Amino acid sequence: MAGEAEFSKRQLLDLLYRGYESKGLDYKGPSQWDEGEKKACCELVKDVLGMANSEGGFIVLGVSETAAGFSLDGLSTQQLKTFDTSRINRFIQNYADPPINARLRKIEDRDRTYVIIEVPQFPDTPHICQKDYPDVLRRGALYVRTDNNESAPLLSSSDFRAIVERAVRNRSDALLSAVRSILTTGVGLQPVPVETAEDKAEILIAAANTRFEELNPLKTKACAGFFQSAFWPEKLDDSSFSMEQLRDAVTRGSVDFRGWPFLYSNPYQPEKTYVIQDGLETFVHRNDFGGDDLVDFWRLQQSGFLYQQSAMRPLLTQQRSGEARCVVDFREIAVYIAQAIHCLTRLYDTLLDDGQLISFRLALVGTRDRLLVSTWPMTMPLWDHYVCRIPDIVTTGKHPLSDWRAGIVDHALEIANEVYTRFNWSSPNLSAARVAVEKMFARSW
Repeated sequence: MAGEAEFSKRQLLDLLYRGYESKGLDYKGPSQWDEGEKKACCELVKDVLGMANSEGGFIVLGVSETAAGFSLDGLSTQQLKTFDTSRINRFIQNYADPPINARLRKIEDRDRTYVIIEVPQFPDTPHICQKDYPDVLRRGALYVRTDNNESAPLLSSSDFRAIVERAVRNRSDALLSAVRSILTTGVGLQPVPVETAEDKAEILIAAANTRFEELNPLKTKACAGFFQSAFWPEKLDDSSFSMEQLRDAVTRGSVDFRGWPFLYSNPYQPEKTYVIQDGLETFVHRNDFGGDDLVDFWRLQQSGFLYQQSAMRPLLTQQRSGEARCVVDFREIAVYIAQAIHCLTRLYDTLLDDGQLISFRLALVGTRDRLLVSTWPMTMPLWDHYVCRIPDIVTTGKHPLSDWRAGIVDHALEIANEVYTRFNWSSPNLSAARVAVEKMFARSW
């Protein structure tokens, strides 16, 4: 999220030379800050609101869009003098509730100077526009960044779900009903009853995310990315299963196909798995044989809800050009999904009837600008450069337990295909992914 760490000049130059806009990056041509030109200032406020309610981001001033692409014009000395952090934040705070504290950075390159406005993602409550400005801002609107890389009032159900997920991920379980109240009524923080298994699962995912972030050893590590799985039955009751049943389920679900199980459980390291209020939890951090960080976290709760998160490996690699890129192996994606579904079938084997519906939610966290590669036999990009342009990839599926069990490989490839499309790989090599999954299950890795 923007604002959490200092950015080096190299990282700022990367923003400057990115050459394309995204939800978290906007270019604007040379201009000066002048409250007398209120419409122009409010246009900037709209972009700040949209970014703050999405994933945060950066607005680069001094880069014009032309028919041939983007032109690095820079700002004049007079224009630069008008940009002051306190001055601009005072103006933004007239329109944002709660206030937004953006940060301005000035960067020089090739005798030209630019201003980069760093917009933090909302930490607690989404920011609502509290004042009108004709044809630009609407009082009571909640602005987000759209798929067209523009800032607009929240309208779609997908944007609604995204902001709810961000809200609960950023803070705590109790925020879910508060955010829903804001989005549906525009006022107040009246609690909304949680009724469906999906609603409960959102809260449990948010709580698990919060717990993982407390433990996360890779917060400041370049290119940190994670695979994340969540399973839950159609009836998600708080005390459906005893602790003994959970321990038995973990034993069944912990199967090692290639040196490390999806659901890590080691009877010789009982301290790694411990009892929490309503279930079991495990956290492991070590280096694997290649020297990469192996981070594994899971919790299984008495409701039957399971959450698992593990680090992508390797996090980055050196390309032939000498450039270090954030990467993920396309086969590893398919193998991870297949292991997750296999674990699901064994975990619920004696806890649930075969006809019961089980939901599986897969997320890849930290995917923005990550390159899809093949690390077998060596790390290299695929035939084309397939790059993800969104920060997280989320896909869900729901089937009876018997259906998950009967089609583990096919279900895994179907979900993997959904992930590949988010990397802009329109015709993925599912045959190679299938071979990798089948070799893993045959233990011929």
